[in-house]
Amino acid sequence: MSEEEARAAFRAVRFADSGGRPVCPRCQCDAVHEFQCRPIFKCKACERQFSLTSGTVFDRRKMLFRDILTAIALFVNGASGVSALRLTREIDCSYKTAFVLLHKLREAMGSMRVDRMLTGVVEVDGVWVGGHFKQKNVKAERPDRRVKNPKRLSVVTMRERRPGGRTISVIVKQETEAFNALLQHIDPSASIRTDEGSAWTALHMFFDEHKQINHSVRYAEPGGIHTNWAESFNARLRRAERGVHHRIWGRYLLAYAQELGWREDFRRVDNGRQFTLVVGAAANSPTSRLSGYWQRHLRAA
Repeated sequence: MSEEEARAAFRAVRFADSGGRPVCPRCQCDAVHEFQCRPIFKCKACERQFSLTSGTVFDRRKMLFRDILTAIALFVNGASGVSALRLTREIDCSYKTAFVLLHKLREAMGSMRVDRMLTGVVEVDGVWVGGHFKQKNVKAERPDRRVKNPKRLSVVTMRERRPGGRTISVIVKQETEAFNALLQHIDPSASIRTDEGSAWTALHMFFDEHKQINHSVRYAEPGGIHTNWAESFNARLRRAERGVHHRIWGRYLLAYAQELGWREDFRRVDNGRQFTLVVGAAANSPTSRLSGYWQRHLRAA
């Protein structure tokens, strides 16, 4: 694909509602003049000049459209994600550029989350992430791993147990802090499935049905009492942390959790469709909070 073909493909997705005709991102006017000497547009109503990526997560981009589409294709093909270091080798860019580009794609994935209450059978489970203790050479100097690391965070996940169900994750320091988030995202008529952790004991007071499984005895009981779907997400998160990224900073943990939740929700969708969904979400998402090409320059929320 040439650069012009990649640009035309992105334009068709960005302005799909208008049949490929550019629309002003400020006033939504379709009376737009297209410059012949430069690849930009000018609105006839507000007289604002804008580019094909203005108002999207790729606003003020410097990469070629061909490299952006290549990065998206590589990104969706990763079962447990793609590291920024690998992307630098694939599309020949700097680590900072790859890092920010991947986080912009994670923002686009997060924008695809359906804003509704979870219903039906909903599994709830948490997994600890981060808090790495560097091993000392001498055994007597090694820290006790049972001591809580202040950098360790819990990813509490709510997942609908049905085809087409959705996954929602929240980041907390203790699992008990996720209680209000559960009440906010799960419909009271839902049937809750959890393990026997103390953080979930009081859920039966707020939901019609709450059943727990004792994992020290068995992983599943007759009648569909298990948390295997939530454990599947936890396993993918562990593989991403240990095998792909190696370290996940708590500041960006929610973005990684949303990405992996998206991968769980669309794991039965073919790669071509996944590519189209991410390109469409990126083209229709608002400007990213990562305004520059490095994470230290965050735009005010």
